[in-house]
Amino acid sequence: MKINSTFTGEIVPRATKWIYSATAMGRDAAYTLISLFLIAYIQFAAPIGYVNGVRDPALYAAQFGVISIIVIIARIWDGLNDPIMGFIIERCHFKMGKYKPWILIGAITNTAVMLVLFLARPQGWAYVALFGVFYFLWDITYTMNDIGYWSMLPALTSDEKQRNEITTIMSIFISVGAFAVGGVVPLTVANNAVQNYGIIAIVVSVVFLLSQLILVFFAKESARNLEQEKISQKTKFGDMFRLMKTNDQLRWIVIVILIYYIASNILNGLGLNYFYFMFGYGNDAGEGGNIQFLFTIMYAGGTILAQFLFPLLIKFLKRSTLLLISFLMMALGHVVFFFIGAPFNGVPALGVQYPILLYVLGIIIFSGQGIFYLILLIMMENTIEYNEWKTGERKEAVAFSLRPLTAKLASSAQQGIVWVTLSVSGALAVTEGISKLEVDKGLGIATDIETGANQLIANGNQDMIIFAAVMTLLPFLLYVGAYLITRFLYNIDEKKYAQIVKEVDERRASLAVETPQEEVK
Repeated sequence: MKINSTFTGEIVPRATKWIYSATAMGRDAAYTLISLFLIAYIQFAAPIGYVNGVRDPALYAAQFGVISIIVIIARIWDGLNDPIMGFIIERCHFKMGKYKPWILIGAITNTAVMLVLFLARPQGWAYVALFGVFYFLWDITYTMNDIGYWSMLPALTSDEKQRNEITTIMSIFISVGAFAVGGVVPLTVANNAVQNYGIIAIVVSVVFLLSQLILVFFAKESARNLEQEKISQKTKFGDMFRLMKTNDQLRWIVIVILIYYIASNILNGLGLNYFYFMFGYGNDAGEGGNIQFLFTIMYAGGTILAQFLFPLLIKFLKRSTLLLISFLMMALGHVVFFFIGAPFNGVPALGVQYPILLYVLGIIIFSGQGIFYLILLIMMENTIEYNEWKTGERKEAVAFSLRPLTAKLASSAQQGIVWVTLSVSGALAVTEGISKLEVDKGLGIATDIETGANQLIANGNQDMIIFAAVMTLLPFLLYVGAYLITRFLYNIDEKKYAQIVKEVDERRASLAVETPQEEVK
């Protein structure tokens, strides 16, 4: 197959449908390693806080704070950079395809940068400086791949059934990639974090790069539409802001996705620390790493089950009904998690005494999240046809640059929330001691460090009620806000979307008769 092979019509070739969907697994494995565990790596294993080989706890806290600020700024910049990438994709066209060049360039460069972030180990401020440079490079290179990949989705087909099927399959593979990393990391890293994070980074980087090479060389892009190509050539950077202004439905769904990402990221961002502090630092049965692994299995099971059931549920239930059910599952699940997961009045939390309660909650919360997110993706995809119906322009790349923009802004908010929570609750002071033990283990100075780590936790002054409240009740409030917006301000239901697609198709047919298609050089 030629790398620039294309297909025509609304039916996506079977191979392309599965390759496009399956290669999301490698992408999200890589993204999960960075978004969920890079800060945990820095917190527990990075060589920060050192002066001439000696650890200074106050310097550790200061350098962790500087790194947190770098991450916050970088993710905001990266989010703002996403529309620039969308603009570039709309304007630049290669024989290789509209999206494939950026997917390929981003994958190759991002793989190299990710390895540096986990394998390079200068000490103290030298590490902070290296991290600042390469984290910004990671943002830029991943954006190339991310915008190219997601912009390709709505361009494959406008058929709602086909699009729903691809979105569902893709979401399953996204979950597999994310949960594979989300489960393996907490199960393996404690007690030898420096070495194990390095091994995991190498494996994930190879899987990510191979998956994107398969996508680029074996999947097909949809043949270009001449009229939309002419519009793309006229794309300006300010189009994103105009698009948000003129496409009211896109504007509201982008706000909802941003809120959703922030809410779901909080539990993920604080989860590993929570399980270490509540169940103990280590990977053995009953310890924090093992409990986090089992919780992640419930997370994966609930999400993948929801995704498998989604095509069946959407046939019998309206999107609005599914949205309400999934909202109640994830929102109320977080409230219950707080009351059984926090140690009130010095009494061990019920969830610590009976971890199976947390596992059941994991299935409920993440099943709800899986359905809720799938519906949000479909709602966002449908605003592409809405924009074409309203203005005559699709602008897929510009519109879908807003999805990773929301992800990056939410990730920035997550890092700020995690940093503040660790500092205010007193948890960061405890993890400084654990970090020193892990670095010593990496240097061969220490051997078994679990006993020392758990003594630090037992003697620490961390406030786990504050910790649990931020982790559960704040997401609950955000989910309430997200649902209310979709309920009262987003109005493209199934009936309206069908009418929009019908009218758009009629316009295209009329235009095709008046102006025959020519091959785009």
